[in-house]
Amino acid sequence: MRNLTLIVAALAVVVILTGCGHNAIQYGDGVGFDVGINPENCMLSLNLRYGKILSAVTRDNVELEMTSNATADGTAGTEKQTGVNTDGTLKVKIGRQINGATVNLVEAGADPNKVLETLKDPTPSK
Repeated sequence: MRNLTLIVAALAVVVILTGCGHNAIQYGDGVGFDVGINPENCMLSLNLRYGKILSAVTRDNVELEMTSNATADGTAGTEKQTGVNTDGTLKVKIGRQINGATVNLVEAGADPNKVLETLKDPTPSK
């Protein structure tokens, strides 16, 4: 049983450490609670937030555009209600992305145009 646990743990570590090159984009709006570690002083950080948050881990050739607008009305009385309005957009444009194997081919002397042509149409030509 101990060996099985070690094997499963080792496979989990391998899966976690061998990351792929995909783009990870996370957008949140509203109330959120974040827990983390501050690397400067190794202290636990707890953060309660309200609003928009964008986290993006992208490869090359990615364009992100986020626009937002927030208005708040804090006047008291019967004529106006207090409140907050938020509005925004998120645009993501992902262009051609290559991997390390493609870079290695070009560095080894392959014709870059032929490599790009093969990437567009992976079926071999006869």
